[in-house]
Amino acid sequence: MQQPMLWDKVVKLPPKAVFKERPYQQEAREAVQKAFETMDSCIIELATGLGKTEIFTQIMDQWTDGRCLVIAPQITLVAQAASKVELRTGERPGIEQASLWSDETPWGRSKFVVASKDTLVRGRYERIRDVGLVVVDECHLSITDAWAKMLMHFMDDGAKVIGVTATAKRHDKRSMKNVYQGCAYQYGIVDAIKDGWLVSAETKCIRIESLDLSMVGTTGSNMGRDFIQRELNHQLEDLETVYEISSVVARETMGKKTAIYCSSVEEARLVAERLKDSYGINASWICSDTTRCPAEQRRSSLESFANDPEGISHLCNVGILTTGWDFPALEAIVMARPTKSKPLYTQIFGRGTRPLAGIVDFEGSTPESRRAAIAASAKPKFLMIDLVDATMAHKIVTSPDVMAGEWGMEVTERVKEKLLENEAAAELDEVMLDAVRELSDEKERLERDKRKRIQAEALYSYQDVDPFSGRAGSIKKRPKKEAGARFPFGRFRGVLVKNVDTWYLRSAIYKNKPRLTAGWLRGAVLKELKRRGEYA
Repeated sequence: MQQPMLWDKVVKLPPKAVFKERPYQQEAREAVQKAFETMDSCIIELATGLGKTEIFTQIMDQWTDGRCLVIAPQITLVAQAASKVELRTGERPGIEQASLWSDETPWGRSKFVVASKDTLVRGRYERIRDVGLVVVDECHLSITDAWAKMLMHFMDDGAKVIGVTATAKRHDKRSMKNVYQGCAYQYGIVDAIKDGWLVSAETKCIRIESLDLSMVGTTGSNMGRDFIQRELNHQLEDLETVYEISSVVARETMGKKTAIYCSSVEEARLVAERLKDSYGINASWICSDTTRCPAEQRRSSLESFANDPEGISHLCNVGILTTGWDFPALEAIVMARPTKSKPLYTQIFGRGTRPLAGIVDFEGSTPESRRAAIAASAKPKFLMIDLVDATMAHKIVTSPDVMAGEWGMEVTERVKEKLLENEAAAELDEVMLDAVRELSDEKERLERDKRKRIQAEALYSYQDVDPFSGRAGSIKKRPKKEAGARFPFGRFRGVLVKNVDTWYLRSAIYKNKPRLTAGWLRGAVLKELKRRGEYA
């Protein structure tokens, strides 16, 4: 039976609150409906902060063919999803999570069920009956044989499946098509910032001289290929590195509500300690390990950070402030956990992109007016600090990989170089445009140099005209360039092989000049020497 104790942790909300869809949310909902005409499963890829939950709860509210099941990847997301379902539908969903069981009796069951993925995948999904729609939150994590078996169980009974995520691409190369038939709708960070729904970043890329990742290996993880955790922790827990990281954090983020993403509990503890003891910053640390960070410490730290202007200003965390954590007033992010995983980095970057509440949702808004509203708000930008190692031996994912990816790898790498050279925080859009202009100019210079080296005569014809009589003379054509193989280099560059001195041709063959390895040129030289009777 469903136990009400979970609802003590869920915010009580009025039944079926009025909800006004944003244009892209309506487009996404309609795209899913269209996809279901030919598919049984599809994906919605929407950047963090754009309201994925709003979209699927609206779909659920209008669903008439069976019950609706939401599968969430974390315990905290189960409570959040359940709260939003009740808000948008006016009906309290059943909860299937660990010791909590949804009421599946004919007289007591709800149209909606919200469940923990770990609970369901162990076999409890078979007790949830008459499901017509399955929603998988953070679906990029659901590419396993056990997941596929569970989802096929529901689809075999006629259910449709929606996967929602901010990062559909997986770095372990496992195809999402193993479970999902296609992507119905995509709307990313860059487009959402341009359209005025999300806040852009000021970014800094800072080299930590004491940090050397050249000997740190990589391995697979649930977020794709990344550093081996044990080896990465060893590097980041070095006191010299901790002090350098703390110095950067204090210098760049003093006075801002700042989330610091650390690799290990020890790094988080040491950085928070250093910020307090050496810089007078009200810092704390949290992690998911309740033996090292009791639930009460985590709750009180989060409460102070989010709700008390005079409380904790800098919160060091390990794996807590990622998926499902929403704090629009966040002013700065420090990536003190170098990563090679773009999905992980994108999740963290997205914690800063939310505008303050009520800023962009107003009647008659346009991309221009929304961007103006954000610019005039108390949070026109957020600060993103990327910390990289001194060797740059590994390709660490940084802001440009998320924001400049659409320009291509060449632009992305140039932007990283410019950020490392710049001492001040930079507008990423401006740096990207500068990089594009620089690369375009360099390409044009190379093309021009290439054109300079080309030796060619223009072929043309002309006609004499008597200016007094007006009679035209005969058409005279410039002789065509003589055909034949020509040397593309050296003292005889541009000269026909047949006109080159014999000694040079013999030298080219006998001394085996490296640049004479091209088949067509070597063949032409040999042929000419044979014609002259100089080569046996």
